[in-house]
Amino acid sequence: MKGFPAVLENISDLSLIQIKALLSLTSDYKKKDKDLVESFYTGFRTPVIATSFLENSTRTKHSFAIAIQKLGGMYIDFNADTSSLKKGETLEETLLTLHHQGVDCCIIRTSVSNELAQFKENPPLKIINGGDGSNQHPTQALLDLFTMIGDLGDLNGKTMAIIGDCVHSRVTHSLVELLPQFGMKLILCGPEGYIPNSSESDSITHTDNRDEAIKQSDCIYLLRIQKERHQGTEDKHFATYHEKFGVSLDTLGKLDKEVFVYHPGPANIGVEISEDLIHSPLYRGYKQVENSTYMRMAIITAILTNRNISSQLELNGDDAKIKTGPKAL
Repeated sequence: MKGFPAVLENISDLSLIQIKALLSLTSDYKKKDKDLVESFYTGFRTPVIATSFLENSTRTKHSFAIAIQKLGGMYIDFNADTSSLKKGETLEETLLTLHHQGVDCCIIRTSVSNELAQFKENPPLKIINGGDGSNQHPTQALLDLFTMIGDLGDLNGKTMAIIGDCVHSRVTHSLVELLPQFGMKLILCGPEGYIPNSSESDSITHTDNRDEAIKQSDCIYLLRIQKERHQGTEDKHFATYHEKFGVSLDTLGKLDKEVFVYHPGPANIGVEISEDLIHSPLYRGYKQVENSTYMRMAIITAILTNRNISSQLELNGDDAKIKTGPKAL
């Protein structure tokens, strides 16, 4: 995809045109999907794509792995725990080593916020952010956007309440940058210390009142309490969280609201969401998981087909052609 960044670190790296192109390509892949997707790499060597997850993951890591294999790429799971990173090697040196071994792109998850920004000016290889600390999770936000458009249609003028640990949620930070571009308003809701200190705007408001947030919303996005980012201190809100900020079918019924409920996972049943709600048709978390593979297929395609970066990162010289489906990007 022309002009696509060599390092996708956050939503602001993408133009609105590029985001819309990703949505279109995601839709194409979903429509054409079958048990074995014909490789879209033709006429040159198979690209090598690695995942390097320095934090635990189920959904993101596995959906990228499936996406790579559906596209016909060679997948490598880079295990940081058994790598030279444990011997003091820097992340940059590790990525340069992978590049010279033939790896074309690496999907990285790290516990360090903004760690990938250092590679934007002179990327050692192509990089996709799989979530960095409390900073951003752009691929999750993009697949969420695709799912919401499928459920709600035009998002312009609609409102979504994001309820939970917003301040520590990298998904929230990406959604805050992404969804207002499509005319959606956001209400960030949670207890004291869970809402960013940033000022409100026409698109983003804050509240500590769950019921009021739900009443004003066309859909809801729930977040878990990220205990691992509370610096080891006991979370004073945990014991009473479900009563005050959790959402159940009963909660929605009392407010006379029947709205879709999204969740990036993993969900903590009995805390931010009830068991009856997560097993109801209103819960869209599994649809997000389903769509995650197609959006990540689109992102991988876009980053590999960018012809506007230095020649050392090209897959096979100036004459290489990359095709997706019947037509070249």
